[in-house]
Amino acid sequence: MRLIKKYKNRRLYDTELKKTIKIEDIKRYIDDGIQIKVIDNATNKDITVKTMVLVLSSSAKDTKEKSDNVIVQLLLRKGVDVMDVVKKLMLAAIGAVNLSKERVEEILDELVKKGEMTSGEKAEALRKMADKVESSTEKVKEAVEKQVKSAIDKVNVGGRIDEISKKVDDLAASLEQLKKKIEKRCN
Repeated sequence: MRLIKKYKNRRLYDTELKKTIKIEDIKRYIDDGIQIKVIDNATNKDITVKTMVLVLSSSAKDTKEKSDNVIVQLLLRKGVDVMDVVKKLMLAAIGAVNLSKERVEEILDELVKKGEMTSGEKAEALRKMADKVESSTEKVKEAVEKQVKSAIDKVNVGGRIDEISKKVDDLAASLEQLKKKIEKRCN
């Protein structure tokens, strides 16, 4: 498992390579099948899930890039609530949109003050933007759901659990038969 330390200045340090790395490097590690653990250097707290969500959200900006491997890593981590991860990812996307909306409103307010736009035009522009945000939010939601479903299908946790459970039951039955045979021989 590759140990990554995150420092106060937000730098990531690969302890194996003994050099600073970027989020893109962590994405590449995950794509290459390298298990990672990220710790906050100041607190020694495990921040792997938080970092993976960051990797996932940064790779979501490039819709051509697959994020299945990151989601699979998240699903395989013990104690990770998948819905919590998806919720955090969605909130991050909505937060980014909200910041953009505030900035657009500031710009439009300036245009109204300068007389280059009327209040009605501002309201219409904000309405159009809200429609586009709603449409984009729905697309992001669909993309995240598709990625999570794809990752879950890759992991196929349900199928593996059923298969392992059946094998355990078969082994228990075989053990019970052996136990009975031993008891018959001993008597």
